[in-house]
Amino acid sequence: MTIMHARNACKHLFLLVFSLLILTACDNQNEAVEKMAIAPVNPERILAIQEKLPKNLNIAIENKSYLFDVTEHSKDEFRALLTRAEEVSQAQSDDFQDLEIVMIIHGSDINWFTQDNYEHNQQLIDLAARLDAQGVIDMKVCEKTMTDIGVARENIPPFIESVPYYPVEIENRLREDYINL
Repeated sequence: MTIMHARNACKHLFLLVFSLLILTACDNQNEAVEKMAIAPVNPERILAIQEKLPKNLNIAIENKSYLFDVTEHSKDEFRALLTRAEEVSQAQSDDFQDLEIVMIIHGSDINWFTQDNYEHNQQLIDLAARLDAQGVIDMKVCEKTMTDIGVARENIPPFIESVPYYPVEIENRLREDYINL
């Protein structure tokens, strides 16, 4: 499987897992649709997505630790992810009290969160800060990447914790049974 196919499979997996998490947070699918104002999840679509995923993935919805690698995504994709995380947290289901979503930012996506770009990205940054403060997500940024692209640590909001090198952080989380989305 090429890297591009793996990334597409991960995106499909992410959408599948998050859709399932949101749907199980509500008593029934209709309630979820009303809360989210989106079309119901089509079971055939879920099967089609599952067929595109690598066969060696062992995903258990019971797993409540997720890792999201924030790079090469659009701001709209990232905003949609944060909005979904907020919706899941507001469902206040007992099933999601120990849900943990760690987001590691690296690459040019770091620039979305700089003080220089705050005015342009205020809604995105404020939403991420609110979700981080509420314990819905745990935002992290790669120090090595910041150095490589010339972003000083003091130019990143303090709610975003730094990690020395994102591949090591991802590897550590995977060893702790996080699911990388």
